[in-house]
Amino acid sequence: MGIFTILILLLFAIAAISLVVGVSNDAVNFLNSAIGSKVASMRVILIVASLGVLLGSTFSSGMMEVARNGLFNPGFFTFREVLYIFLSVMLTNIILLDIYNSLGLPTSTTVSLVFELLGAAFAAGIMTSLQNGIDWTAIPFNEILNFSSAITIITGIFLSIFLAFIFGTIIQHFARITFTFSLEQSLKKYGAVFSGLAITIIVYFLLIKGAKGSSFITDDQVKWVMANTWKINFISFVFWSIAIQLLMWWTKVNPLRIVVLLGTFALAMAFAGNDMVNFLGVAVGGYVAFKSWTNSGVSADEFNMKVLMDKFSTPSWILLAAGIIMIVTLWTNAKSRKVTETEVSLGRQEEGEERFKSTWLSRLLVGGAIYIGKIFEWILPIRWSKSVSNRFVANGKNDKDSASFDLIRASVNLLVSSVLIAYGTSQKLPLSTTFVTFMVAMGSSFADRAWGRESAVYRVAGVMNVIAGWLMTAVVAFISSMVVVYILYMSGIPGIFALVGLAIFLLVRSHIVFARKQKEDKDANQIFSSELISLSQAIDENKEVTIKNLKSAAKGYSSSIEALAKEKKNTIENALKKIQKLRQQNSKIQSKIIKYVRKMPKGDLAASRLYILMFDNMQDLYQSVQLITESCVDHISNFHTKPSKEFMGISEQIDKELNMYILSVCEQIANSSFKDENSITGQQLRLMNLINKTVDGVIEEIQRGQVGNRIGTLQMKLLLETKDIVTTISKMYLLYHDYYKNS
Repeated sequence: MGIFTILILLLFAIAAISLVVGVSNDAVNFLNSAIGSKVASMRVILIVASLGVLLGSTFSSGMMEVARNGLFNPGFFTFREVLYIFLSVMLTNIILLDIYNSLGLPTSTTVSLVFELLGAAFAAGIMTSLQNGIDWTAIPFNEILNFSSAITIITGIFLSIFLAFIFGTIIQHFARITFTFSLEQSLKKYGAVFSGLAITIIVYFLLIKGAKGSSFITDDQVKWVMANTWKINFISFVFWSIAIQLLMWWTKVNPLRIVVLLGTFALAMAFAGNDMVNFLGVAVGGYVAFKSWTNSGVSADEFNMKVLMDKFSTPSWILLAAGIIMIVTLWTNAKSRKVTETEVSLGRQEEGEERFKSTWLSRLLVGGAIYIGKIFEWILPIRWSKSVSNRFVANGKNDKDSASFDLIRASVNLLVSSVLIAYGTSQKLPLSTTFVTFMVAMGSSFADRAWGRESAVYRVAGVMNVIAGWLMTAVVAFISSMVVVYILYMSGIPGIFALVGLAIFLLVRSHIVFARKQKEDKDANQIFSSELISLSQAIDENKEVTIKNLKSAAKGYSSSIEALAKEKKNTIENALKKIQKLRQQNSKIQSKIIKYVRKMPKGDLAASRLYILMFDNMQDLYQSVQLITESCVDHISNFHTKPSKEFMGISEQIDKELNMYILSVCEQIANSSFKDENSITGQQLRLMNLINKTVDGVIEEIQRGQVGNRIGTLQMKLLLETKDIVTTISKMYLLYHDYYKNS
């Protein structure tokens, strides 16, 4: 087996990994509407999507030309050089996409492929020209890159951002005016017609337009379908409208569920037909180049790659194998769920925890939109404005089955996305499914008034972060692929295997870190995740969280004192990271409290008060521990003199007393027994007296000039924050004490 045979096998192995990594980010976009609207169980949604991917994978054969010759001129390169270009593209692709998956940000596999090909071909063309003795000023860039084709593709990709948002906004606006949020009545009037139209459009664009790229349908069959397009559309509309109306009369089936599931199937099919090239096109191009080279008898450094300009039909078994890999990834990959959460959270109808923080630009845009809205209110007739606004008033949601948005919005998301992507596929334009589905979803959210005054700045900031990530993808992909192809040119075969080893290491490390973070998030999200069955269950959950947080705070405090005494910088920095993480988790929990309190029995103010005040005290507790830890980190990092042995001895005694106090408080809270109230009070008084006595001692030392400014500041901060910790723990204890005493 020759070295180039190994490299081709390696190229396909990387393509398989790329399928897994890419699908985790990109393919999940067609699941978002079904998941967000809770149209069916996750199992049913995945089955429908899997069937769409399997069928759509056979429609992607015509798209493979984009990777082979759509962006660069292969005739400018030899077989070895083209192989270096393809390998650099694939290696860059899997690392870049995995980073985005780990961050939970949707990016575009299409954009990454396009700019990786451009970057790799650009760098390879320069080095090839220089090796051939061509001067820098005479490098024929127009012979290296297909500028017109590249500009067309790039323009199509980024134009889809605006078109998707505009179409999503307009269609959702009219759909909501028609159906309102009271679907029971409106579906009886318009449900059959809307569903029939939606299904007809989906069938037209996916089965008729998509048929052009299928490896199973002959040219004669495609011509017959094209010649009878309007007839097929009319018959389809009438058939589906009547069928849906009969179904609504005879059963209680919601027709929008059919539309959403069919739309999920359709969008999955469009995705596989359009985006398969992003993962497989480069490997197929390498396979074509390899076959041509082996039959030529010419050396790899001399054989010209003009053959890649010819048409080549990708074997159906390769497409089906790729489809199967994509399906397995959909069912098993956890990173895809994280990407889904980003889009669903940005488009959800209700308030809740916001993942992104507001920025000055998001505040500026929202403020401008509010101002423009007031101008329209002044211009438009009041009666007309009120009539339209009333149709956008959302009904109250049932917490037990709270979907992020309803089936009307899910239907519009899928319908518009399917049409745009399938049309792009039929025109051989590799539109970004991520851009289209994400921006359609954001447009429909905007039209649905999901971005209210309470959430708009955060949602807009989130959308802007995602779009900025897309632009960054293009820049990073272009530069990274240039660097990788340069390394391959300079190092040859050893460099290839070194970069493959590095890519494997980064992927494995990424998955280990991601799995650890997912476990932490899962543990944090378990709080308040169950349905509230009884008040005692709510109090038990609260007690469990309180005890866990008290023990974590005690551990963090002890680590800080010990690290300060022994000047262990790494130990205290790790302690600070843990405290910061716990404080962030507590902040997330706080955002859920209001929703959870709504579930509690009406009129039970004591339990609700206990919940709200307890988590407020926890935040104060972590703030004090974090301030102590940060002060110790700053002191040690700057190599300041450590406190005296006497002070550290007293600090260790305070730490010991504090831990005993916390354990006693936890024990009484856990047992709901407050008979030893005097013991708790006594421990608190002893601690406070010890702290106050130490404070007085430090003040005397400061007055006598026995300690410097930095040591004095550190010691006072430790003591005063410790005093706040004791006070906060006492408040938490009294909250439970008073609750059980009164109830």
